[in-house]
Amino acid sequence: MLAELLHALAHFYEARAGTDEIPMLDTVAEVLIGITEGESPTAPEPGPLPVVRLLEGVDPGSDGLLAAFLSVAPDLPWTQTRAYVDSLPAEFLDNYGYVRLVGSAGVVHSERASIGIGVWGAGLQYPPHVHPAEETYHVLAGDVEFRGADGVYRALGPGDVAHNGPSEPHELRFGDRTCVVAWAWTGEIGVDARLVG
Repeated sequence: MLAELLHALAHFYEARAGTDEIPMLDTVAEVLIGITEGESPTAPEPGPLPVVRLLEGVDPGSDGLLAAFLSVAPDLPWTQTRAYVDSLPAEFLDNYGYVRLVGSAGVVHSERASIGIGVWGAGLQYPPHVHPAEETYHVLAGDVEFRGADGVYRALGPGDVAHNGPSEPHELRFGDRTCVVAWAWTGEIGVDARLVG
């Protein structure tokens, strides 16, 4: 099942690579294609978090990546950014989590990219944060407002993407239903995000 999710992720990013709009997606696609052409990864030890319960109400529709993710989500190693655990309220932590599928600390190791899927509950605000990696967010389900370094909120829904450069502060406000987002980092991927402001 993990192999199917990685194949769906590779197909997803391969379809978005090769444009001048967000060049980092070329690297993300290359890393994922390389992984899927290699040996099947070993199934990780599950690590559920409370946020997994929110996925029961998510309809995958015709989205192959979302369907592949939902089918294995409870069996994946869920995590939260360590700095957030010490500083954000329980309401946020009970309704947030992500899976790092690829990366220096991922299910599949890579030093070139960190790739995963995150989930945020309805009504959450992900405070301003920064990290040295370049990043994209692709919305798979739900609605979110993304505010990047320009300070302007942009409404995003399924199929939309947000991009932020290295060390650019950004934040997200989530709408009235569970939001599932595919995220990818390139560049300095070994340093976690930290809250700012």
